[in-house]
This record gives sequence, C-alpha cells and structure tokens, in this order.
Amino acid sequence: MWMQLNKIKCLIIFALLGQIAIAQNTASKSKVNLEDIEVSFLTSYYQQDGENSPVTGGTGTEFLTNIAPALLVNVPIDSVHSISLYGGVDFYTSASSDNIDNPYLADHVSSASSSDVRGYATLTYKNKNKRKGITKGIIAGFSAEYDVKSGSIGGLYNLNSKDNNRELGIKAVYYFDNWQLIFPTELRGMSSTTLETNIRHSMNLSLTGSSVINKRLALSLTSDFVYQTGLLSTPFHRVYFAGQSLDPFALTIAPSLANLEKLPSSRVKIPVGLRLNLFPSDYFIIRSYYRYYWDNWNVQGHTAKLEIPIKLSESLRLNPFYRYHRQSKAQYFAPIFQHANTEEFYTSDFDLSGFSSNQFGAGLDISPLFGIARYRSPLNRDKAGMLKNIELRYAYYIRSPLDGGEDGKLNAGIFSLALNFTIPQ
Repeated sequence: MWMQLNKIKCLIIFALLGQIAIAQNTASKSKVNLEDIEVSFLTSYYQQDGENSPVTGGTGTEFLTNIAPALLVNVPIDSVHSISLYGGVDFYTSASSDNIDNPYLADHVSSASSSDVRGYATLTYKNKNKRKGITKGIIAGFSAEYDVKSGSIGGLYNLNSKDNNRELGIKAVYYFDNWQLIFPTELRGMSSTTLETNIRHSMNLSLTGSSVINKRLALSLTSDFVYQTGLLSTPFHRVYFAGQSLDPFALTIAPSLANLEKLPSSRVKIPVGLRLNLFPSDYFIIRSYYRYYWDNWNVQGHTAKLEIPIKLSESLRLNPFYRYHRQSKAQYFAPIFQHANTEEFYTSDFDLSGFSSNQFGAGLDISPLFGIARYRSPLNRDKAGMLKNIELRYAYYIRSPLDGGEDGKLNAGIFSLALNFTIPQ
C-alpha cells in the first residue's frame, strides 16, 4: 500500500511538472507579465518541560527541544496556473524518547536525550478561473522520520463572488502513515506485545465560508470532519495498572511489567470554528477566534483566541495575542496506577487528559512601504526583488490539569522568525 501511494504521488507530481512546463512555454510565447514569486523563510525554536511522559507510563521527564526551519514558495506560472511548495526539517531532542529503554531497570543506560530528524514537503497546484471565480487545486505531500513514514493526497475547490467579498471552499485530504513498531525494551519479543496493524489512515474534509460584511467587519466559519482508522496508539507508550510497581524487583500481587498503551482503532473528530475580524481604526485591528471540538473518545474542547495588531508607525506593527483552551478527558485516560487490568482500552498520555491551557505572547512585524532591502532578481535582471518584511514572535504556553493537582502540568516556549521575499520573473 505504501509503495502504491508513492507511485500515485510520483504520477501526480510528474503531471503537475508537465502542466507547469506547458504553461511556462505558453506564457513565454505570449510575453505575459508574470506576477512575482513569493518566498517565505520560516524558522522556530521550541522547548517544553513537564513530568508526565507517556513513554514512562504518565510520569517522568517530558523535556523536548525542536528547531524547525521551513520554506514556503509560491510560483505564478501565468494568470491562471500557480504552484506552491511548503517544506522543512524538524531537528528535535527528546529526553522522554530516550526512556524507551526502561529507566527503572538496573542496567538502563541514559543519555542526555534522544534525537531525531523529520523532513516534510507539500506540493499544491492551483488553476484559477477569474471569470467564474473558481479555483481548483491538487495537493500531494510526504513526511519521514526514523519510525514513521507518511504520505498525503487531496484536492481543493474554492468559489469566489464577483466582488470577491464572499468565498466558499472545500478541501479533502487523505493521509497514510506507516509506523515502524518500536516497543519498550522490557516488552520486546513477548507474546503480549502485539498490535493488529502498523498503518494509520486519516481522512480530513474541510469546509470554509468567509464574508466581508462591511469595511469594518469580516467573518469566516470553518468546519472539519476527520476520520481515522488503524494504529491510533503509540507503540512505545507505557501504561501501569493499579497494584503494579515501577520497581521491577518488587514483590506485588500484580506483575510490575509495563503494558502497551491500547486505544480504539477508529476515531471521529469534528471541530467547528468562527473567526471575526474587526477594523475599528487605522491604528489597530481586533482578531477574534473561537473553536468547539468534539470526538467520539469523549473529548470536548473549547478554544478562544484574541489578537490585537497595533500600528506603531508606518513600518512597524506590534501584535500581542492570548489563547485559552479547555478540554475534557478522553474516556480511556487515567494517570499512572489508576487503570484496572480489566479495561479494554487504556492510556496515561496527558494530551488526552482533562486540562486547561493558556498561551500568551507578542509578535513584531517590520514592513516598510518599499520593503526592507532590494536586490537584482536572479530570474529577471531588469527587475529588483525585495525583502518585504520581517516577523518576530514569542509565545509561552502553560498547561494545567482541571483537578488542580500537579499531574499534567507542562510549560513550553516558542520563538519564531519569518522573512518574506518577492522575486520578479
């Protein structure tokens, strides 16, 4: 199945490249004045820390760092066709992943952290009919890291009103994940360490409607339907039942050996979001967002976000923001030593617990009217390219359990940088 999906993705990419070559040839013959290529270089540094790692059964370090450079390129082929490429690399270290080797065994050898690299890319081809206000597109992507290989394929369809004040959009994407099953060391080779599949299928259908109400108000409504099937648990997440011990040499009625996290093989997710943007003056904007989330694992969530970009000068904008999230716990979640061994499904992953979270921070956007810097375009020596703007942002995240205890607390910070360029063709 994985090889078949790769073949399909290759055929699509070759077809897109063929369309691009034809479009470029046609454009050169008709001497169409092409729009600029837009390039965004993005990078971020993320760090988190907590003491409830699912790798060690819902207790132990969750320290993780991630450096994530990425590139977004949008290339107008002509007035109708365009192609965009988004890709990047994640370089991360994870102290909790290092504990797939059982930290409670006497011969455990620990390093500072486990590290890995994930690469990913998504290619999108669009065809726009300006007269009818219709945009069609094809999407293909992949990602790869040590234990997971993923592919995606999908399409989009957008309909704009004649005055461009209203838009309806639909997007459907299918994701295919192929896992290398890595189990906790003490459970490898045991008959109980079996999973029905190493494949995960995800189908995502998105509907979006947006409208400009007047010159001061705009809103959009989004709704998603996500269906997942296959391997929905993580192979190296441990669970310890009531009566067990972290000491492998303890004499208890129940065995002290960990169990694998076990979750249902299907899941339905339905989030619905409302975005409202208000433009009360030329000096600041109010951007508000609310989302309700439901899934059939009994998780319900509410998310609210507020951003207020403030114009400090003609070229400088400050963007403070705040985000609040609250969710109920999944019916299969319980902390360490609180699951009964008679349960069919169980996890001690605090991402599925009941918690509230607060995220706050600020961004700085430097956008002079004529750009920050100019340079000669490598594609057209008669025209100048431009570094349009620079965006800096910092956010701090705090997760707290709903019961007010210590279990489930997690803190994280992320710093991000974006450089946006134009390259004339």
